[in-house]
Amino acid sequence: MRNQIPRTVVVGSAVVIITLLVIYLFTSLPKGGGTTAQQASFTGVDKCATCHQRVTPDIVFQYASSTMAKSGVKCEDCHVVGKGNPMGHDHEGFFITSTPTPKQCARCHVRETSEFEHSRHAGPAWMALTGFDDFSPAQKELTKSIAELTRGPNGIPTATRNAIFDMEGPNVTPAACQSCHAIGKPNKDGSIGNCNKCHLRHEFSLAQVRKPEVCGQCHLGPDHPQDEIYKESAHGVMYATEGDKWNWGQKPGRLTTRDLPAPTCATCHMSGFGGQGTTHEVGTRLSKFLFAAVSSERPNGPQNRLAMQGVCMNCHSQPFIKGVYERADSVTSFVNARVEEATNIINGLIKDNIITSRPFATQISFDAFDLWHYYGRTAKFAAYMGGPDYVQWHGVYPLLKQLNKVKEDAATLRAEHRRGTRP
Repeated sequence: MRNQIPRTVVVGSAVVIITLLVIYLFTSLPKGGGTTAQQASFTGVDKCATCHQRVTPDIVFQYASSTMAKSGVKCEDCHVVGKGNPMGHDHEGFFITSTPTPKQCARCHVRETSEFEHSRHAGPAWMALTGFDDFSPAQKELTKSIAELTRGPNGIPTATRNAIFDMEGPNVTPAACQSCHAIGKPNKDGSIGNCNKCHLRHEFSLAQVRKPEVCGQCHLGPDHPQDEIYKESAHGVMYATEGDKWNWGQKPGRLTTRDLPAPTCATCHMSGFGGQGTTHEVGTRLSKFLFAAVSSERPNGPQNRLAMQGVCMNCHSQPFIKGVYERADSVTSFVNARVEEATNIINGLIKDNIITSRPFATQISFDAFDLWHYYGRTAKFAAYMGGPDYVQWHGVYPLLKQLNKVKEDAATLRAEHRRGTRP
């Protein structure tokens, strides 16, 4: 009993120890406004980061945690441009661009930039809104060289201004369609597109671009519901329930099913996986123009299909893959036939001077547009992505209902025209 430490001393010592532990944990946690050892090292050698540590500390923290910073890349390597660069402006003694373009990225990422510039994510994405109006001659020639823009049986011309874009105008489009399609907007420095649309600044995380949420920023909604379809699919369920255990940081080109037991958007369309190498040309594994009203085969369609199936083979048998594609092709043919039927009805009304050819001038033209742009595309996307509810109740069923409406309205319009009661 004589050697027993008084209880007040024990309690007091415990309080001191716990307090010191809390202080240590709090001060050692990385925070946007704090200064970690990594941040301190980074800001000590980079003038931009030293200043922005006070002005925009979260950006500095994000970049200090990135692989770029660890590789010795500084802010000025991406943001500082030549005095003649039309994207640049003076800033605290530097001539910088606030938004680095693919021209800046190409200084290190040559192959990736070239693949991107020759993809549908580049020029064709912006052309879908404006046509070639915003393109310089060189940008126009680059975009016209993209394989899928070739005219003919295996190509689709997309260099046309979208009527909805003009109809809604600048009061709507910058906050709407333009926001996503700007991934392919021509830049004043001669480059095309915006890498930051997918590679969100400033951490440039591999996990971030590999997860489906980044693609879901744009690929969702009634006209291209890939995000919703993915969530319904078995792949999406595995991601939602097990994805927190996956190895998202594996180096590019080394991904296997041990890292990602189920695919995400990037796995199928871009990642180096199995025997397929990495690519920023998102069309190289697509065999059909599913976004079009009537889907035809893409240039190099058979080769593209084999490339996609090469990814599927990492988990699935050849008979299973063959069955998936056969069913999806069948849905596509079914949708094509109904869209062509509706198109013939509309063209017949125009030919007989019952309605105008001006887009969206009549209710029936809206209805015919919804038929393929919403329901037809949804059914086709879902058939290849494993979303049965979107094939059926969000796709084929409303498509058939809409087709019936177009037929009935066309008959009414013709009857009114014959009676002379149509204005």
